[in-house]
Amino acid sequence: MFGFGWQDGTATVVARRLVKEWRAQHTATSPGGKRRKFEYILDVRPPDGSQRFRATCTNSWKDAVQGDEVNVRFHPKRQKVKIVEGRSRSQAKKPQPVDDRWRDMLDDEPGTPPPAR
Repeated sequence: MFGFGWQDGTATVVARRLVKEWRAQHTATSPGGKRRKFEYILDVRPPDGSQRFRATCTNSWKDAVQGDEVNVRFHPKRQKVKIVEGRSRSQAKKPQPVDDRWRDMLDDEPGTPPPAR
């Protein structure tokens, strides 16, 4: 059954990085323009009070920044997460590579603030 095991919750954005940027084609339903895909590290808080966890997800329409609260759908057993709320605009310019700082933030405990740049 599709959706089995997925729950609604909230998450705090710990960090984001630009994965890809492209120009969308102009069509009858889309005016075109720049599109961006981000990867996020999120601290997910289940509404039932169970243990928080840290996970990553990618998204091409949400432009959340560090510290933002976002609505998510998550699978607690697999610790998978998807952002499920509205649109906004991005200011990021070029793709950012995965580096040691990114991997360290992902491995930190939920609730740990990101290290200084």
